[in-house]
Amino acid sequence: MKIVCIPAYNEENTISDIVSRSLKFADKVIVCDDGSTDSTSKKAKDSGATVINHVKNSGKGTALKSLFEYIKKSNFDVAVTIDGDGQFLPEEMEKLIEPILKNNVDIVIGNRFSNSEEMPGYRKTGNKVLDKITKLASDLPVEDSQSGYRAYSSKAINILSFHTSGFGIDSEILIDAVNKNLTISEQAVTVLYDTGFKTSTKNPISHSSGVLSSLLQLVAINHPLRYLGIPGFVLLIIGLSFSVLVMTMFNEDRYFSIPSTLIAIGTLVIGLMLMLMSVVLYSISQMSKRL
Repeated sequence: MKIVCIPAYNEENTISDIVSRSLKFADKVIVCDDGSTDSTSKKAKDSGATVINHVKNSGKGTALKSLFEYIKKSNFDVAVTIDGDGQFLPEEMEKLIEPILKNNVDIVIGNRFSNSEEMPGYRKTGNKVLDKITKLASDLPVEDSQSGYRAYSSKAINILSFHTSGFGIDSEILIDAVNKNLTISEQAVTVLYDTGFKTSTKNPISHSSGVLSSLLQLVAINHPLRYLGIPGFVLLIIGLSFSVLVMTMFNEDRYFSIPSTLIAIGTLVIGLMLMLMSVVLYSISQMSKRL
C-alpha cells in the first residue's frame, strides 16, 4: 500500500490538483490542514483526500508528526511526503518509491540540486548553507537535506522520532535516521519555481532563520563536546592567560589594566558556561540513546 502525506497551510489554489494527481500513483492521500484560513481543507476532501485538521497553524514539523502518527495505524509499505504548493511533480513519486520497494532503502530524498538551473540564486545559496550546517550535526550521505519531497519505508515511519515544529523538521528527521542506522538515498526530481501562485507562506529570511535556529540546536545537542566544550576550553585558557597577565602587571608595576581584566573575566565566565553546557548536553544525549 502506498500513502501520500501532504502538510498544507493556505494552499487552496493548488491542493486539489496535487491530491488528484497523487491519487494516480498512490492508494491513499492524507492531507494535514495546519490551521489554514482558506478552503484548503474542503478542496482536499472534495478531491479525494482524507484530511486531518489542526485548529491553529503549528508548523510543518507538527503537521508531519500528525501525518506520521495517523498512518502508523495503517498497513502500508511506503509513504511519500510532498508539499502542497505545486513545486514538486506527483508524477515523479515512483522514482522515490521504487528504491524502497525493490532495494530495501529506508528513505529516498527528491534531490533538487541535480536540476537546479532554474533555482533562484538566493534559494540555492541558502539551501547549501543549511545543508552544510546539517552535516555538522550528523554525517549525512545526501546533497539536498532540505527537500520535503521524500519517500519513507514503513520501518522508517515507525522508528523515527522528532520534536521540531517548524521547517527544521526536514533536517531533524535525517539526523535521527542516521543515528538509527536507516539507509538513505537520493533521486533527481524536478522543481517548479513559477507555479502561478505564491509557493511559500513565509519570506525567505524568516524561513531560513527558523531552520538555522533549529539546526544550531541540533548541532549543539548531537555534538556538545565538539562545538561547545572545545570552544569553552579555549576561552577558559584565554581567560586564565589574561588573569595571569593582569596579576603580573599589577605586581611588577602596580598598574591595574581594566581592559585586560574585563577580557579575563568575560572569557572565564563564558568558557565555564560553555563547558558546563557541553557536559550537561552530552549527559542528556547519552541518556536518551540508552532509552
